Amino acid sequence: MAVEPMIRGRTGPVPPSGDLPLRGRDAELGLLVGRLAALADGEGGAVVVEGPPGSGRTRLLAETRARALEVGLSWRHGAGAFSGLPVPLGPLLEALCGGAEPLLGTASAGPADLRSGTLQEIRGGLARSAARQPLVICLDDVQWCDPATLEALAVLMDGLADARILWVVAVGPASADVCGALDLVRERAGHRIVLGELPDRAVVALAADVLRAAPGDGVLRAVRSAQGTPRLVVELLRGLREEGLVTVRGGVASMSGATIPRRVQAMVRGRLDQLPPHAREGLRVASVLDRPFTAGELGDLTGVPADEVAAMVDDLVRAGFLDLAGDLLAFRHDLVRQAISGTLSSALRRYLRRQAVDVRLARGCGVAEVADALAEVAAPGDRRAVDLLREAAADLTASAPSRAAELSRRALELADPLGADTAEIAGETVELLGADGRYAEARALAGTTLDGPLTAVEEARLRLVVAHLVSPCSFGKALRECRTGLSLPGLPEALRARLSAAEALYLALSGDASRPTAIASTQSPQWTLEVCARAFSLSASGQTGAALRKVDAGIRAAQRTGHAAAALWSMSRARILLDAGRLGAARTEAGAALAAADDLAAGDFADITARYALGRASVMLGDREGIRRCAADGARMMGAEAPVVRHTGAWLAVPAAEALGDTARVAELLELAWDGVDRSPDPADLVVLARLALAAGRPGLAAAAAERATGLDPEIPLLRGVAAQTRGIVDDDPDLLLHAVKLFEDTERPLVHASAAEDAGRVLGAAGGPGARDLLNTALDLYEESGAARDAARVRRRLRRLGVRRAPRTLDGAREGQWGLTAAEVTVARLVAQGATNRQVAEQLFLSRHTVNTHLRNVYTKWGINSRVDLARLVLAREAA
Repeated sequence: MAVEPMIRGRTGPVPPSGDLPLRGRDAELGLLVGRLAALADGEGGAVVVEGPPGSGRTRLLAETRARALEVGLSWRHGAGAFSGLPVPLGPLLEALCGGAEPLLGTASAGPADLRSGTLQEIRGGLARSAARQPLVICLDDVQWCDPATLEALAVLMDGLADARILWVVAVGPASADVCGALDLVRERAGHRIVLGELPDRAVVALAADVLRAAPGDGVLRAVRSAQGTPRLVVELLRGLREEGLVTVRGGVASMSGATIPRRVQAMVRGRLDQLPPHAREGLRVASVLDRPFTAGELGDLTGVPADEVAAMVDDLVRAGFLDLAGDLLAFRHDLVRQAISGTLSSALRRYLRRQAVDVRLARGCGVAEVADALAEVAAPGDRRAVDLLREAAADLTASAPSRAAELSRRALELADPLGADTAEIAGETVELLGADGRYAEARALAGTTLDGPLTAVEEARLRLVVAHLVSPCSFGKALRECRTGLSLPGLPEALRARLSAAEALYLALSGDASRPTAIASTQSPQWTLEVCARAFSLSASGQTGAALRKVDAGIRAAQRTGHAAAALWSMSRARILLDAGRLGAARTEAGAALAAADDLAAGDFADITARYALGRASVMLGDREGIRRCAADGARMMGAEAPVVRHTGAWLAVPAAEALGDTARVAELLELAWDGVDRSPDPADLVVLARLALAAGRPGLAAAAAERATGLDPEIPLLRGVAAQTRGIVDDDPDLLLHAVKLFEDTERPLVHASAAEDAGRVLGAAGGPGARDLLNTALDLYEESGAARDAARVRRRLRRLGVRRAPRTLDGAREGQWGLTAAEVTVARLVAQGATNRQVAEQLFLSRHTVNTHLRNVYTKWGINSRVDLARLVLAREAA
């Protein structure tokens, strides 16, 4: 009977009438079709088809039956049943005695008669039938059979191995008492099919079959939640369609909402009904756990003894509800878990989830691991939940400030509004919101809390938090908060000390000299602005390398945690880069920091760091637009509340006016600059003041600047150099200026060194002394390396007067002009060309992502490109050149 070509030559499956096409089972169907063809040619055999509920066992058997009937094979079907006690030989007798033409027995002899006969008689009857025509005996759901029936089936399969019989045995998850008998059946089968999840393309095709339209994105997300289980996919889609949740327009099916249809819930309930009562109740409890869990946790939640839990888990795993990986259990399909959870009342579900948190904690789970679940299910007034959420928030403050803020906020919501520690929780939440950069939310919560009833201690603590919160925006407001807190009666000494230390810090930062101050530690670990202030002190003393290392460490820590302090660190870095003579990098870092800082960009700290660096760098780089912006920023800042901001503004406006050639404006600003000279952003500005005062015809002011410089700390070489240079300018004393040059050689302030070398060269040149050219050449080299175009042009003019002509170097703010880019831009371009993302570049170079973005935009503009592909091509070409 040459039927194999007929079977194999079909172009697609022929489904039973009214059914859906079989999807994603081509290999499995191919194996069965091959065995049908072999049977038609006289060769028997056996195939075991295994798979969990819903995997499509029955559907695959129906497709196989259609193929068998199409080529004239006799198909006999029986199935085990989950109801009551199993019937001995039930599926086998159903297959042999059922139908219009039973293979065994007569109209008067039914299954009961056959059961009383011997297995040998059944075997003989089957052999005779198979001799007349090939038989396909399909037995489905044999996992519900008793062990004796399965053993009898194995005997028949073995004894009829040479007969023209194809045994197709389908089995689902089975209980432990029949596993040994099932193994006997598997051993007699020549082939085994294990049905897994459908591949995604098959799921998409099946969705189109059910909906008769191409599935849209929402539909695809829904069906993928069924994780490739065919029946679950079909029931989900049919249910969505029945409930009007799917609409078809233009041949595309879309859906709204995300609900589990009643059809799916009914299917799951049907499967639950097949479980033993203890396993069914255990599974309902487990459904509230939306993450892997242990058998011990399930036992604690259900109150079931350990030995009974083991049996329960075994039943649930075998039934295909749970998967076991090591010691952890998880639902095989989250969609099924959700459906089971939906059978519980919302109150019971919430109660069980709350109990699950306590169970996990009792078993040693960390509080941060359960915090999110606890925040979701805890009810107002749950004191233990409040304490746990506060503990979790404290643990996560350094590593995950955003999550910590949310947990603290939830603790505040759950706390008793009149509780003894509610104000303290509010303060913690305000602080964490600020750390996460959510300043508006933090200020609103602080204001609401301060308007409520507070004790003096509670108010003082909260005002200290608010001071830290507002300080980057306004040093004056921070001071007022500290002083209001200090004015409250009955404060503990430790709290008063913290408020006083904070007041001292903000006095120092604001430049208010109305009372003695010292930068003191406001809390532990050191607060960001304090560390920044220490970095500025290092930089001002000529140790810019150490200052940058301190700031870069802060940036790395902030980048790891997503902390909002990253903006403050980046602003500080821009300021220190200016001192280090890296003008192009300072301008880029400052611009990026201000762009990324949101409402901090308009604050005091931004003005005295990033905005100052941006303006001064623009002046020295010769950036005309930047110089005009510097003048405008300086004018605005001179009207600020904080003295340090006013005087920093003056030290922006003065060099900007000088660069714009506005001598009248320079003369007007000199007095304000002198008034704030003690709060100048840079002690070397005393040199600038003396120089400008002499040019403006104010020798008395220049002399006063020189006198003030002599009061600088003589232990610091850079400050001794400033004193020598300032006095040397006023007195035209070459020896003092040469001494300053020598002192500056040992500092990390190249522009200050260049300034002293230029002054010494100018004075020596005017007197016709030796060494003037060498000094001016040194100054020019330093200016050019830093990108200080205006200063470099001025020194070249001085050299020409001495008969030395030096061609200008390409200056763009870089220490090197490779490829027409700054050094930083070259580094970024190389990394991007190697395939690094902007985030990866930022992490590798310890920069903010905004700074990397700025560098990359500059590269695109300078090279006239607009894609990373073009950039990679040009970098490769330049590297090879």
